[in-house]
Amino acid sequence: MDRHRKVSIGRISYINVAPVYYGLDRTLKPSWLTMVTEPPAVLNGMLERGDIVLSPVSSAAYAKNHKDWLIMPDLSISSFGKVMSVILVSRHPLENLHGKRVFFTEESASAAALTRYVFSIKGIEPLVETGRITGSSDLAAKADAALIIGDAALTQNWPAHFAHVYDLGDMWKGMTGLPFVFAVWAVRRDFACNHPEILHEIKNLFRESKAMGEGRKEEIVETSSLKTGLPRELCRTYFNHLFCDLNDAHRKGLETFFNGLYQIGLLPENVTIEYA
Repeated sequence: MDRHRKVSIGRISYINVAPVYYGLDRTLKPSWLTMVTEPPAVLNGMLERGDIVLSPVSSAAYAKNHKDWLIMPDLSISSFGKVMSVILVSRHPLENLHGKRVFFTEESASAAALTRYVFSIKGIEPLVETGRITGSSDLAAKADAALIIGDAALTQNWPAHFAHVYDLGDMWKGMTGLPFVFAVWAVRRDFACNHPEILHEIKNLFRESKAMGEGRKEEIVETSSLKTGLPRELCRTYFNHLFCDLNDAHRKGLETFFNGLYQIGLLPENVTIEYA
């Protein structure tokens, strides 16, 4: 492939991907590689349209596009239990949200699909609205409950405004005993088929970048604290809850999630997971 033609890949705008992109953010990124930084839902759409060829995307977005995308085999944003950055805040207990107004952030398909799955399993049918949420002021008169993700979930004092705060990663572990995979790195199938040598090079770059990040955890904590204004100890705790690999347990969690979405009608067909 002509190196003078840029290859564009995605980067989530939240601090949760900092360990994976540590090396690429510094010395590893070659001149032919362009990184586009956006929230997950924006990257989902860009990968669908072919504006970028590879990106971290919501796992639910992969399920929707599994015939056109392949999963990078050793990258994810996952938790085994508490995740801290994907929460449902509510003025009422969860079981009392039937018929109530629930506001979903528009930034993540996976978190929205997981919340709908939880509601379905528990027989709760709320009135769902979708939009952008950056803080509690966005919800002053909009909702009885809201799904909050990313840095907004971490940086706002949600318990001061809502009586109940539910961690979605914790809820999934309680229901299944498995990790939850919030995001995967997906590559367009056509790009993988047409440019296997470039994909191989990008895989190696990510592998080295993540390895560099694993050796710089305290630096990542410090940088994330400065970016978000969160205390260093809270950032350290947050990163201790995150996993960036994709092992057998994570893959089982991903399969269970997709099967669950299919069973409750949120997916039109069962998903065959294929790796690049």
